[in-house]
Amino acid sequence: MFSAKRFLGLTTAALLTSAGAAPAGDLIYQPINPGFGGFSDNFGYLIGTAQIQNQYLPESEGSGGGGAPDISFPPIVIDLGGVGTPTPADPAPQNANGTGSN
Repeated sequence: MFSAKRFLGLTTAALLTSAGAAPAGDLIYQPINPGFGGFSDNFGYLIGTAQIQNQYLPESEGSGGGGAPDISFPPIVIDLGGVGTPTPADPAPQNANGTGSN
């Protein structure tokens, strides 16, 4: 007769051999937004959800977002340790009376 151990072993073997790899399908990109080639009937749904979200925006003064923000950056100074700086010119020779001309 069959013992419980042998029955469990046969059942496990049958399950392992019958379970094959499931074939995977190709992934296909389908855009949702009709502006990017999606299904044109999605337009009403997308515009409706955008209008619902815009109800919760704070009231702004004027029209639009106010333009670009005014950002000022400090000047960038990089110390290269004297590399790339011009060498100072030699001073003009002076004569005995202290003038620069001979």
